[in-house]
Amino acid sequence: MLSVTPVYLAAAVALYSCMTFAIIAQRRKRQISLGDGRQKDFARIIRGHANFAEYAPLTLLAITMAELGGVPAVVLHASGVMLILGRILHGYWFFYRPEGLKCRVAGMVLTLFALWTASTAAVLVALAS
Repeated sequence: MLSVTPVYLAAAVALYSCMTFAIIAQRRKRQISLGDGRQKDFARIIRGHANFAEYAPLTLLAITMAELGGVPAVVLHASGVMLILGRILHGYWFFYRPEGLKCRVAGMVLTLFALWTASTAAVLVALAS
């Protein structure tokens, strides 16, 4: 039974939902029902949301596989925390801080470390059994 992964899944769903509602609010404000209306700032916001949808599921799958394989909880929590913090920082850049790259870069680094940590741990446990 999974006990760690659902915590980070719930956090990811909450974060993704907040991003979704922000996109919806921007669509209403800008009166754009489909696409980005050729507005670069809105295209950036949409891309941040899509980036979350690309990385979070794969990383959560890696964490799930690691947990099912018996990887220690500390590794699972480290991966989960890195994923959530990484997605928060990365999303913050896309939604609020387009002039600097520090949040975006830090967010991507944390997300990739989460993905690599969980997937490597899952493979190592699988090879050991």
